[in-house]
Amino acid sequence: MKVLVVYYSRTGYTRRVAHSLARRLAADLEEIGSDPRTGARGYLRCALQSVLKLQTAIHTPRHDPAAYGLVLVGGPVWFWGLSSPVRTYLTLRRRRLPQVAFFCTMGGSGAQRVFDMMTALAGKRPLATLALTDRDIDAHDRRWLDAFIHALKLPHRPAARTAQRTVRRRRAGTGAAAAAAS
Repeated sequence: MKVLVVYYSRTGYTRRVAHSLARRLAADLEEIGSDPRTGARGYLRCALQSVLKLQTAIHTPRHDPAAYGLVLVGGPVWFWGLSSPVRTYLTLRRRRLPQVAFFCTMGGSGAQRVFDMMTALAGKRPLATLALTDRDIDAHDRRWLDAFIHALKLPHRPAARTAQRTVRRRRAGTGAAAAAAS
């Protein structure tokens, strides 16, 4: 099954998750392009658009979601709501979406509300959802990614070999933790 990962990222957290998913699923990747939202003015614009449930101008997507068997859509939680670029993408592409799965990144909370909004806009229930805090992403713990991919029931590539080696070293009692203990 062909998979497309579509995402919007303001600060880079959602981008990191989207790239990891695309790599592991051998999926095509599509960033939702929009006007920059930098600095205090950009932050306030994000807040206003999220609270008022507004859409925004986005760049024309390169990939047609109807050409895929599954589309993963992700974005940040803005003020306990859906980011306006993701809202616009789902609204414009609703009729072209095949099966969907959703992921979101956030500073603290609001994921379930965002997933409910995404479900309503897409007009279909997701196969799976993934909610990550910025702290989860910074910890580089791949269990969240593995569980999400497993829930999708798709073939995938194993995690990077370097991550597997690190786990094996920790289990064997080698590496920095073992060196500090001796």
